[in-house]
Amino acid sequence: MEERATRGPGGMLALWVFYAYCGYFIWAMLHYVWVVIQFDPIPGTTLDGTMGSTTGKLIGALLGFLVLGIVGSILGGIAWYTRSRGSSYSES
Repeated sequence: MEERATRGPGGMLALWVFYAYCGYFIWAMLHYVWVVIQFDPIPGTTLDGTMGSTTGKLIGALLGFLVLGIVGSILGGIAWYTRSRGSSYSES
């Protein structure tokens, strides 16, 4: 009978931190979308790149996505590195 490989305590912690971060990432992206949709531009402003303009809000959302994506990639890499290493096939 094959013994199923399991994660150690550190691996389980890394996996749950990654899961929690994925939930936060989804919430943050929905928050960015909500802020950009609810934003009413000030009359007379153009695409000057200030953070009070629509363009500024979109740039802020894109940079936030980039930063959160990098952190998520690092956490995902740690969770993958701490996975169980047992083989799932039997050698005959």
